[in-house]
Amino acid sequence: MKIIPPYQITSEILNLINEAEKYLIIVSPYVNFKNWDRIKLDIENALKRNVQINFYTRFDKENFKSWEEIESLGIKPKLIKNLHAKLYFNEKSGIVTSMNLLTSSNLNAIEFGSIYNTENELTELRSFIKKYLEPNLEKEKPNDEELYLAKEKFTIVLSNYLTHHFERHVNCKWQDGFLCINANNQYYLGIEKLKNRISLSGIVSSDESQQFEEYFSERKKIFETYELFVNGEKGMMCSAVVSSNKSFSHNNFNFLNVMEKKEILGLTYTFINELTKFKDEIYRRKKASC
Repeated sequence: MKIIPPYQITSEILNLINEAEKYLIIVSPYVNFKNWDRIKLDIENALKRNVQINFYTRFDKENFKSWEEIESLGIKPKLIKNLHAKLYFNEKSGIVTSMNLLTSSNLNAIEFGSIYNTENELTELRSFIKKYLEPNLEKEKPNDEELYLAKEKFTIVLSNYLTHHFERHVNCKWQDGFLCINANNQYYLGIEKLKNRISLSGIVSSDESQQFEEYFSERKKIFETYELFVNGEKGMMCSAVVSSNKSFSHNNFNFLNVMEKKEILGLTYTFINELTKFKDEIYRRKKASC
């Protein structure tokens, strides 16, 4: 085993790819070859030499770009949940490193790496693959819906979701740092920047604000871990608000994971639907009393 200086790690990985004659094992959780044509060409040339390439990467719904990079080379990626290891080896030598096959890692990062070339060391690397990676291969990729949620901009996802469920077009656009949702009433969806907490609000009239607590007292359980309240002085125009007590993984909707996006979609539909029914009920009561 020999430590590789950070500035030589990339060149050693490329040498390993070019020297492969029988097989090549690549384990990189994240992959991005943008503006890194050299490594793509070297892998493609290895394929032309009939080198058997096994390419392991991380199974995450949000990591679809890594799979697409690998597939663009004509290689079927082997997907491993929770993969964090990075190693590369052929029948002659191997490299264990902190470096993913990312353009940013190649250009900017200070990485650690070591090279292994004895038969005992290569046997241990092969054993690692056989013992820890192969038994944990995911058999299927995420379904089309999950890939759509991971790839598409959240404004489009939300608009399509609400349009489908309300069976009428619902427009969503950014306005003053909030996602403004036009679904008969105006609604505003946002993420608090410091704590990453979700809030969703809708305008209620003075009459509605006075009856809000009574009407929703039995319906608060619908929102489970969310807090439901009126923001403003009762008897005046104000907002009905549902707010999360937990923090989300990011303060940008596009970077949330698929499960978080699904939760927010469901919350938004439920809140708008319940507030619409509430407004209809208040109008019915008011009309009946006339």
